[in-house]
Amino acid sequence: MDRPKKEPITLKQSQDSKLCLNCGFPNRNTDPQCMYCRSSLIEDSGLFNWIRQTYYILRWRWQLKQKRDNLEESKTPVYRSFGFFIIGVVLSGVGIFVFTTAMSQNSFSSGLIALLLIGYGVVTLKTLFSNK
Repeated sequence: MDRPKKEPITLKQSQDSKLCLNCGFPNRNTDPQCMYCRSSLIEDSGLFNWIRQTYYILRWRWQLKQKRDNLEESKTPVYRSFGFFIIGVVLSGVGIFVFTTAMSQNSFSSGLIALLLIGYGVVTLKTLFSNK
């Protein structure tokens, strides 16, 4: 899923919605109270209100980003995990077989190829069972 490159910049000062200062939920400009937490949306002016509103906007964006990241990092489906498991076992098994034949024939190049196959199989199984 592609991430947005930049957030849109508003050129006008008027916004289509206003944020609740209690929970950060976006509401319509005509709403007298928050649709989520039912707190009053009467605007106060001043520096303290601006700081508080900025805090809630940043907190709301951070929570949305965390939810989006959690959706992107969701666990792989069972069939995909099963496929990675089969690939890891097959690579390791073929690597062990090639390694035993290389040892019996005293073949250095076949031994290196076998070690690579075993390594790929082990790394595949390790990444499958490790937690991120």
